[in-house]
Amino acid sequence: MDPRVSVIVPAYRCERTVEKSIRSALSGTVRDMEVIVADDASDDGTPDILRALAAEDVRVRVITLPENKGVANARNRAVEAARADWIAFLDSDDLWETDKLERQLRLAEETNADLVYTAAVCIDENDRETGKVFSVPPRITADRLLRSPDVVTSTVLVRKALYEAHPMERGDLHEDLICWYRILKDGAEAFGIGEPLVRYRVSAGSKSGNKWKSGVMAWRTYAYLKLGFFKQCRSFLGYCWHGVKRYWL
Repeated sequence: MDPRVSVIVPAYRCERTVEKSIRSALSGTVRDMEVIVADDASDDGTPDILRALAAEDVRVRVITLPENKGVANARNRAVEAARADWIAFLDSDDLWETDKLERQLRLAEETNADLVYTAAVCIDENDRETGKVFSVPPRITADRLLRSPDVVTSTVLVRKALYEAHPMERGDLHEDLICWYRILKDGAEAFGIGEPLVRYRVSAGSKSGNKWKSGVMAWRTYAYLKLGFFKQCRSFLGYCWHGVKRYWL
Protein backbone atom coordinates (compact mmCIF):
# COMPACT_ATOMS: atom_id res chain seq x y z
CA MET A 1 0.00 0.00 0.00
CA ASP A 2 1.30 3.45 -0.90
CA PRO A 3 2.07 5.93 1.89
CA ARG A 4 -0.21 8.84 2.60
CA VAL A 5 2.51 11.51 2.30
CA SER A 6 5.90 11.64 0.60
CA VAL A 7 8.32 14.00 2.32
CA ILE A 8 10.85 15.52 -0.09
CA VAL A 9 14.28 16.49 1.25
CA PRO A 10 16.98 17.94 -1.03
CA ALA A 11 20.40 17.41 0.54
CA TYR A 12 23.74 18.97 -0.35
CA ARG A 13 26.70 19.32 2.02
CA CYS A 14 24.38 19.37 5.02
CA GLU A 15 26.06 16.93 7.40
CA ARG A 16 25.53 19.28 10.34
CA THR A 17 21.75 19.55 10.08
CA VAL A 18 20.22 16.88 7.84
CA GLU A 19 19.85 14.10 10.43
CA LYS A 20 17.95 16.33 12.82
CA SER A 21 15.71 17.57 10.00
CA ILE A 22 14.82 14.07 8.81
CA ARG A 23 14.24 12.82 12.36
CA SER A 24 11.81 15.69 12.93
CA ALA A 25 9.70 14.27 10.09
CA LEU A 26 10.06 10.63 11.15
CA SER A 27 8.96 11.43 14.70
CA GLY A 28 5.71 13.01 13.53
CA THR A 29 2.24 11.76 14.41
CA VAL A 30 1.60 10.74 10.79
CA ARG A 31 3.35 7.39 10.56
CA ASP A 32 2.04 6.42 7.13
CA MET A 33 4.64 8.39 5.20
CA GLU A 34 7.95 8.09 3.39
CA VAL A 35 10.96 10.40 3.37
CA ILE A 36 12.71 10.65 0.01
CA VAL A 37 16.10 12.34 0.22
CA ALA A 38 17.82 13.48 -2.96
CA ASP A 39 21.55 13.65 -2.24
CA ASP A 40 22.74 16.27 -4.72
CA ALA A 41 26.28 14.88 -5.13
CA SER A 42 27.41 15.83 -1.63
CA ASP A 43 31.14 15.46 -0.99
CA ASP A 44 31.07 15.73 2.81
CA GLY A 45 29.65 13.36 5.42
CA THR A 46 26.07 13.72 4.19
CA PRO A 47 25.93 10.42 2.21
CA ASP A 48 27.07 8.38 5.22
CA ILE A 49 24.44 9.99 7.43
CA LEU A 50 21.72 9.30 4.88
CA ARG A 51 22.75 5.66 4.47
CA ALA A 52 22.61 5.17 8.24
CA LEU A 53 19.15 6.71 8.47
CA ALA A 54 17.85 4.54 5.61
CA ALA A 55 19.23 1.43 7.30
CA GLU A 56 17.57 2.41 10.56
CA ASP A 57 14.10 3.29 9.21
CA VAL A 58 12.56 1.69 6.10
CA ARG A 59 10.53 4.83 5.49
CA VAL A 60 13.70 6.65 4.41
CA ARG A 61 14.72 6.31 0.77
CA VAL A 62 17.86 7.92 -0.63
CA ILE A 63 18.37 8.94 -4.24
CA THR A 64 21.99 9.67 -5.09
CA LEU A 65 22.35 12.20 -7.90
CA PRO A 66 25.58 11.91 -9.93
CA GLU A 67 25.99 15.66 -10.48
CA ASN A 68 25.09 18.70 -8.43
CA LYS A 69 22.38 20.57 -10.32
CA GLY A 70 20.74 22.52 -7.53
CA VAL A 71 17.79 22.30 -5.21
CA ALA A 72 15.04 22.55 -7.84
CA ASN A 73 16.36 19.56 -9.76
CA ALA A 74 16.91 17.59 -6.55
CA ARG A 75 13.33 18.17 -5.42
CA ASN A 76 11.98 17.20 -8.83
CA ARG A 77 13.96 13.95 -8.92
CA ALA A 78 12.67 13.06 -5.46
CA VAL A 79 9.07 13.82 -6.43
CA GLU A 80 9.43 11.52 -9.44
CA ALA A 81 10.15 8.68 -7.01
CA ALA A 82 7.33 9.60 -4.61
CA ARG A 83 4.47 7.13 -4.15
CA ALA A 84 1.99 9.25 -2.21
CA ASP A 85 -0.73 11.55 -3.51
CA TRP A 86 0.45 14.28 -1.16
CA ILE A 87 3.91 15.85 -1.26
CA ALA A 88 5.48 17.70 1.67
CA PHE A 89 8.72 19.63 1.40
CA LEU A 90 11.39 19.77 4.10
CA ASP A 91 14.71 21.52 3.57
CA SER A 92 17.73 19.82 5.07
CA ASP A 93 18.25 22.45 7.76
CA ASP A 94 14.66 23.06 8.85
CA LEU A 95 12.62 21.26 11.52
CA TRP A 96 8.97 20.22 11.85
CA GLU A 97 6.70 20.10 14.86
CA THR A 98 5.40 16.58 15.48
CA ASP A 99 1.79 17.32 14.49
CA LYS A 100 2.51 19.39 11.37
CA LEU A 101 1.43 16.85 8.76
CA GLU A 102 -1.52 15.64 10.81
CA ARG A 103 -2.96 19.13 11.08
CA GLN A 104 -2.33 19.92 7.43
CA LEU A 105 -4.02 16.75 6.24
CA ARG A 106 -6.98 17.46 8.49
CA LEU A 107 -7.32 20.99 7.10
CA ALA A 108 -7.03 19.70 3.54
CA GLU A 109 -9.84 17.25 4.21
CA GLU A 110 -12.03 19.90 5.81
CA THR A 111 -11.52 22.51 3.08
CA ASN A 112 -10.75 20.36 0.02
CA ALA A 113 -7.51 22.32 -0.27
CA ASP A 114 -4.90 21.57 -2.92
CA LEU A 115 -2.06 23.23 -1.01
CA VAL A 116 -1.67 23.81 2.72
CA TYR A 117 1.04 25.96 4.29
CA THR A 118 1.81 27.04 7.84
CA ALA A 119 3.49 29.83 9.76
CA ALA A 120 7.15 29.36 10.70
CA VAL A 121 9.41 30.47 13.53
CA CYS A 122 12.98 31.45 12.63
CA ILE A 123 16.00 29.78 14.18
CA ASP A 124 19.69 30.57 13.82
CA GLU A 125 22.59 28.28 12.96
CA ASN A 126 22.63 27.02 16.57
CA ASP A 127 18.90 26.11 16.63
CA ARG A 128 18.05 29.14 18.77
CA GLU A 129 14.85 31.02 18.01
CA THR A 130 15.57 34.51 16.69
CA GLY A 131 12.29 36.00 17.86
CA LYS A 132 10.93 36.29 14.32
CA VAL A 133 7.78 34.44 13.32
CA PHE A 134 6.67 34.31 9.70
CA SER A 135 2.91 34.70 9.97
CA VAL A 136 0.58 33.61 7.17
CA PRO A 137 -2.94 34.49 6.01
CA PRO A 138 -5.70 31.87 6.21
CA ARG A 139 -5.93 31.81 2.41
CA ILE A 140 -3.71 32.96 -0.42
CA THR A 141 -4.16 33.63 -4.13
CA ALA A 142 -1.65 33.90 -6.96
CA ASP A 143 -1.75 37.70 -6.98
CA ARG A 144 -1.45 37.90 -3.19
CA LEU A 145 1.56 35.57 -3.33
CA LEU A 146 3.37 37.88 -5.77
CA ARG A 147 2.96 40.91 -3.52
CA SER A 148 3.48 39.05 -0.27
CA PRO A 149 5.40 35.75 -0.62
CA ASP A 150 4.27 34.24 2.66
CA VAL A 151 4.76 30.58 1.74
CA VAL A 152 7.93 29.00 3.16
CA THR A 153 8.80 25.85 1.23
CA SER A 154 9.33 23.65 4.28
CA THR A 155 5.75 24.38 5.35
CA VAL A 156 4.10 23.24 2.12
CA LEU A 157 1.87 20.21 1.64
CA VAL A 158 0.62 19.95 -1.96
CA ARG A 159 -1.13 17.45 -4.18
CA LYS A 160 1.46 15.55 -6.19
CA ALA A 161 -0.46 15.87 -9.45
CA LEU A 162 -0.42 19.65 -9.20
CA TYR A 163 3.29 19.78 -8.45
CA GLU A 164 4.03 17.48 -11.37
CA ALA A 165 2.10 19.85 -13.64
CA HIS A 166 4.23 22.78 -12.42
CA PRO A 167 7.59 21.42 -11.22
CA MET A 168 10.28 23.68 -9.84
CA GLU A 169 12.72 25.22 -12.26
CA ARG A 170 15.38 27.90 -12.45
CA GLY A 171 17.32 27.32 -9.26
CA ASP A 172 19.11 30.61 -9.96
CA LEU A 173 15.80 32.38 -9.22
CA HIS A 174 13.17 31.91 -6.49
CA GLU A 175 12.17 28.50 -7.82
CA ASP A 176 9.63 27.93 -5.06
CA LEU A 177 7.81 31.21 -5.76
CA ILE A 178 7.60 30.32 -9.46
CA CYS A 179 6.15 26.91 -8.60
CA TRP A 180 3.56 28.09 -6.06
CA TYR A 181 2.48 30.97 -8.30
CA ARG A 182 1.85 28.69 -11.25
CA ILE A 183 -0.02 26.17 -9.11
CA LEU A 184 -2.26 28.91 -7.72
CA LYS A 185 -2.67 30.51 -11.14
CA ASP A 186 -3.92 27.13 -12.32
CA GLY A 187 -6.85 27.44 -9.91
CA ALA A 188 -5.56 25.55 -6.87
CA GLU A 189 -7.10 26.33 -3.47
CA ALA A 190 -4.50 27.18 -0.82
CA PHE A 191 -5.17 27.39 2.92
CA GLY A 192 -2.86 28.28 5.79
CA ILE A 193 -2.40 27.35 9.44
CA GLY A 194 -1.50 30.39 11.49
CA GLU A 195 0.46 28.50 14.12
CA PRO A 196 4.21 28.07 13.44
CA LEU A 197 4.62 24.35 12.80
CA VAL A 198 8.04 24.70 11.17
CA ARG A 199 11.34 25.91 12.58
CA TYR A 200 12.91 27.76 9.66
CA ARG A 201 16.65 28.27 9.67
CA VAL A 202 17.99 31.61 8.47
CA SER A 203 21.73 31.53 7.79
CA ALA A 204 24.01 34.15 6.30
CA GLY A 205 24.71 32.18 3.13
CA SER A 206 21.11 31.33 2.29
CA LYS A 207 18.85 33.17 -0.12
CA SER A 208 16.75 34.40 2.80
CA GLY A 209 19.82 35.39 4.80
CA ASN A 210 21.34 37.54 2.03
CA LYS A 211 18.66 40.22 1.55
CA TRP A 212 20.35 42.00 -1.36
CA LYS A 213 20.82 38.76 -3.29
CA SER A 214 17.26 37.72 -2.52
CA GLY A 215 15.91 41.05 -3.77
CA VAL A 216 17.81 40.86 -7.05
CA MET A 217 16.57 37.31 -7.55
CA ALA A 218 13.00 38.43 -6.84
CA TRP A 219 13.16 41.11 -9.55
CA ARG A 220 14.52 38.59 -12.02
CA THR A 221 11.90 36.04 -10.93
CA TYR A 222 9.06 38.46 -11.65
CA ALA A 223 10.62 39.24 -15.03
CA TYR A 224 10.82 35.51 -15.79
CA LEU A 225 7.11 35.13 -15.02
CA LYS A 226 6.38 37.72 -17.74
CA LEU A 227 3.95 39.66 -15.60
CA GLY A 228 4.22 42.86 -17.59
CA PHE A 229 6.30 45.84 -16.50
CA PHE A 230 3.78 47.55 -14.21
CA LYS A 231 2.71 44.33 -12.50
CA GLN A 232 6.35 43.36 -12.14
CA CYS A 233 7.13 46.69 -10.47
CA ARG A 234 4.08 46.50 -8.19
CA SER A 235 4.92 42.93 -7.20
CA PHE A 236 8.54 43.78 -6.51
CA LEU A 237 7.61 46.76 -4.32
CA GLY A 238 5.25 44.48 -2.42
CA TYR A 239 8.05 41.93 -2.06
CA CYS A 240 10.40 44.58 -0.64
CA TRP A 241 7.81 45.90 1.84
CA HIS A 242 6.97 42.34 2.85
CA GLY A 243 10.66 41.71 3.53
CA VAL A 244 10.95 44.86 5.66
CA LYS A 245 7.95 43.78 7.76
CA ARG A 246 9.25 40.22 8.08
CA TYR A 247 12.81 40.91 9.11
CA TRP A 248 12.96 44.39 10.60
CA LEU A 249 9.55 45.45 11.96
